[in-house]
Amino acid sequence: MITVLECITNEHNLWLVGLAATVCLIACFTSIDLFFRAWVAEGRPKFYWLLGTGLVAGAGIWATHFIAMLAYQSALPVAYDVPLTVLSVFISVSLCTLGAGIALYMNRLTLGGLTVGAAIGFMHFTGMSALRLSGHIEWDGAYVAASWIIGLAVMALAFNLIRILDGVSRHLVGTALFTLAICGLHFTGMTAVTLVPDPAMPFSYATVDPKWLAVFTAMLSAMILSTAFLMAVFDKHLAGRNAQEAERMRRYAEELEITRDELEAVRDNLLSALEAAAAGSQAKSQFLAAISHELRTPLNAIIGFSEMMAHEHFGPLPNDHYREYTGHIHESGRHLLALINDILDFSKLDAGRLELEEAPLEVGMAIDAAHRMISHLAESGEISVHVSETAHLPLIDGDERRVRQILLNILSNAVKFTPKGGSVAISAQLRDTGELSIDIRDTGIGIARKDIALAMENFGQIDNSLHRQYEGTGLGLPLSRRLMELHGGRLELESEVGVGTCVSLVFPAGRVLAATIQAGMQTGTQAATQTGTAQKERKVTLI
Repeated sequence: MITVLECITNEHNLWLVGLAATVCLIACFTSIDLFFRAWVAEGRPKFYWLLGTGLVAGAGIWATHFIAMLAYQSALPVAYDVPLTVLSVFISVSLCTLGAGIALYMNRLTLGGLTVGAAIGFMHFTGMSALRLSGHIEWDGAYVAASWIIGLAVMALAFNLIRILDGVSRHLVGTALFTLAICGLHFTGMTAVTLVPDPAMPFSYATVDPKWLAVFTAMLSAMILSTAFLMAVFDKHLAGRNAQEAERMRRYAEELEITRDELEAVRDNLLSALEAAAAGSQAKSQFLAAISHELRTPLNAIIGFSEMMAHEHFGPLPNDHYREYTGHIHESGRHLLALINDILDFSKLDAGRLELEEAPLEVGMAIDAAHRMISHLAESGEISVHVSETAHLPLIDGDERRVRQILLNILSNAVKFTPKGGSVAISAQLRDTGELSIDIRDTGIGIARKDIALAMENFGQIDNSLHRQYEGTGLGLPLSRRLMELHGGRLELESEVGVGTCVSLVFPAGRVLAATIQAGMQTGTQAATQTGTAQKERKVTLI
């Protein structure tokens, strides 16, 4: 140790030694800062920070070495071989980059430190090999070995310590150890040097004058100092931007908290409203079911007694007016009973208690049955009803009573809203999609396009002069739609004011049975014979 100190004080210019140490400190501090930026980065930024670390560290080691070489006071004139000098720079930068990469990507801190320590050693002795003078160099093997041990051991220790420490202590300890490794290896290696004059050895290689080397070294040192300054400015900019971003994120977080609280309050209010609405709907359904049951009992009595009076089971009525009144009572009672049944069906649908009694059924027979039931209504309005061929249709899987109810509702509406002398056409066919469609088309007053959605709503009635003159509760069409949806199908409605309306009852392909049943066709023919109609396409004009 004393010999090394004597070498520094006696054989070197101390001002230049101080400059070399300063350059070394700045380079080491900057390298450590760049190294830890690379440590926390990901992807390409990590690689770019690694390149910066290797460049600054390698250039700092090289600048420290050659400033210290300029400080070395030799009695012999010296110069430097250009290729070897350039090679020493390459060795320093490449090995420093490799060592930092090993530590960053492989997490092998000791191996990374040893690689950077080797960079110091190989750079130093390659730089010494570039020395050209009229003589030769003799080496002290013990000091050479000691220089290598100092560079390798201290740098390996530095890499392990800076990974453990954090904050300011990490930078201070790391900078001190990096500087110790570089300067310790260099000046211990210089202690091993003895320059032996030999006039017979002239300069025979391409060399560079120490003055030019001093200029190049100064430029490299300026680059390191500039890099350190730029890094400080960049770091300050990043810190300020990060602080602004953190403040902005904090405000966003506060706003999100407020929004979340507001949304939770709205959600709670909506849940309360939904619960209240559900309770009200349940109470409404229970009330409708109860009142409907209460009304059915006296209505059934009224209908039964009026029917008995109309048939004069207990003797003739004394006046024809009484017979007419009895018919009106019977007709009104049945109308009210149908209305109550619709209300009960709505209550069951709302409560989810309406279940289909599914079985194979013939579409043609269902159409005929509905047609017969509205024939008296068509007769009173002088409306012609056209029924297309239905014998070719397959069976469908559905609730026969509900399908007839749907058909009767739609046909009743078609007849009711068709003016005197108009017509209603009924047809059914399989679509290309495999669905079965029953189409009921009339030449009635029609519905405006904007009112179709209202007509499909529960209890929806179109409030205009054309529709308000007709009686109705707004139950038939929505109930039919919901019963079709219960079958997995749909109700399609097209209409134009003054032209007419077409309602399509579309049953899904899954409910259409594969084959047409001949027996069903025969049964339909027999039924048609009994009622005086045919299953072929026909026109029935009732006047």
